[in-house]
Amino acid sequence: MEGMGSTYSIKDLEHLTGIKAHTLRIWEQRYGIVVPQRTDTNIRYYTDEDLKTLLNVAVLIQKGWRISKVADLSRENLNKEVLDLALNDGHFPSQITRLLQATIDLDEPTFTAILDACIHEMGENETFTKIVGGFIHQVGVLWQTDAIGVAHEHFASNLIKQKLYTALDRLPAYVASQKNPGYLVYLPDQEMHELGLLYVHYILKAKGESVVYLGQSVPLEYLEPLLREAGRWKSVVSIWTTNPDTDRRESYWEQLEPMLAGVPFWVSGIGTHEWSGKGVKQDARVFPDLRSLCEGLLEPAATH
Repeated sequence: MEGMGSTYSIKDLEHLTGIKAHTLRIWEQRYGIVVPQRTDTNIRYYTDEDLKTLLNVAVLIQKGWRISKVADLSRENLNKEVLDLALNDGHFPSQITRLLQATIDLDEPTFTAILDACIHEMGENETFTKIVGGFIHQVGVLWQTDAIGVAHEHFASNLIKQKLYTALDRLPAYVASQKNPGYLVYLPDQEMHELGLLYVHYILKAKGESVVYLGQSVPLEYLEPLLREAGRWKSVVSIWTTNPDTDRRESYWEQLEPMLAGVPFWVSGIGTHEWSGKGVKQDARVFPDLRSLCEGLLEPAATH
């Protein structure tokens, strides 16, 4: 399948693959691993196919391959080596890479086959915590750098949501109460990017916690009566991607904080980046990404 039309700078590739720009330039010159295109104004750029190639290269290098050996592989054989690792070797980075490539190609059969193989080999809990968690983190990086479009994000999100809903249905549910405090989990009004929050729901429920999951686009006035129930909540958890935006988050926090009445508020998402100073009070804990938020929630001694 041809690339979907995204273009990348060498800094984008460094960020997305973990391969230093200096190393990429050496590999270009010495091995021709990828060959940049140039704009009319002579600015170098790279394509989806270059990104997929370098994601594959990064996986094999992590597995101990020498770059000279990797460079001798055709693109077809490079794909085959990484796909074999993803499906058969329990190698987490390669599985995440193949999910990423299937997302770029909108390839549902490959995407589903990798997830199903992971679940069969290691079980749902490990698949979701190690593979899906890592993949969601990577999709977040791609989304932030405009490397994938909305269609790609929705494609991957909906396939993962199907698996998460099935897994959530199999976990026991508990009622949050003063005797058994739980987590209130929601997205702000007009915030529709639900995948990360659904993953948080799974992480907490798999841990045996009581969770009230409100989902997408919850106006603050709907939260207020729930937050009046003193002692019922260990924490309120949210993810801000596009809402509230940077111009409105201070006023949003000024409305939300009195409602919390001392209940800890845990939040992550690109909408929280560089949110500091007067807006962040004692009761808010801001995490740089979904992975660190979930690690915090899984801390055994955390009282939140």
